[in-house]
Amino acid sequence: MSRWQLRDYVFAAFMTIGIAIASVVTVPLTLSIPLPGVRTIVWAPFAGIFLTLGMARLQRRGSVALMIGTLALLLSRISWIITAFLVAALLITEGVMWFRGGYRNRMDRLIGNAVFFASATVTGAIVGAYAAGDAFAAWISQAWILIPMTLLSGAAGAIGWWMGEKIVTQLQRAGKLNV
Repeated sequence: MSRWQLRDYVFAAFMTIGIAIASVVTVPLTLSIPLPGVRTIVWAPFAGIFLTLGMARLQRRGSVALMIGTLALLLSRISWIITAFLVAALLITEGVMWFRGGYRNRMDRLIGNAVFFASATVTGAIVGAYAAGDAFAAWISQAWILIPMTLLSGAAGAIGWWMGEKIVTQLQRAGKLNV
């Protein structure tokens, strides 16, 4: 596979902007719901579209790290907690995808999306428990809530993947995306 080129970084930057806009639109809808992962469940279908487009275009290991790492860096100005759980989730995702060889086919992109959003829920609960103390720590000990929320986050990421793959197919037919 060829080296990263400037156009790869530019494309990843636009996908990062899309992921950030999805967050700005969806997260305020869930601020009053005190459940771990609920923000990820609402965010994942929309952010998953951009994550899938980035994976399809970039295809190589490190694609999620490039997009989400940039987002984490940008959000570090707002909260170190968000940055910490995003970095932890991207490390888990890239670790899993390292063994699959990247994001070349639809199944790899589905796994990448589901793993990223599911791990974002778990790492968000862990980092939140560390930062907020007892209020969030209680969620970690309540597996009957954390496990379903984690699974729902992964499923929401799969919905985002499905919508993203529909767009990838349309872009391929139009000759705008060569994957």
